[in-house]
Amino acid sequence: MKEQSIRAKRMSSLIRSEIARLLIVEAGDPRLQSLGITDVVVTGDFKQARVFYETHGNVKEVERGLKRATPFFRKKLGEALNLRYVPELEFELDHQAENLHRLMDIMGNMDKPSGESPGDGA
Repeated sequence: MKEQSIRAKRMSSLIRSEIARLLIVEAGDPRLQSLGITDVVVTGDFKQARVFYETHGNVKEVERGLKRATPFFRKKLGEALNLRYVPELEFELDHQAENLHRLMDIMGNMDKPSGESPGDGA
């Protein structure tokens, strides 16, 4: 993957912050309540932005909610960031966050001695 320019990184950060704010303050869809934005990557021409997210809810329901809310997000981004052209938003489940949680669970289980059941008291 090509490294983003400083300008693209700044735009990615602004989009990430604004979408996160919109999710908290203005998005009324209950399917999006368990959603967290983990990263945004903007193309060099600023025409597309890939928005990575994590959720603890039903992934299919969240995807439906995001698809329905995408025009709302684009409109609000254009207003808040005063953009001439608002990038197309593509939402993608962040598997890195998912893998990190799985790794943390595995590492947490490594601390427990094998053969010890949860109800055993020393």
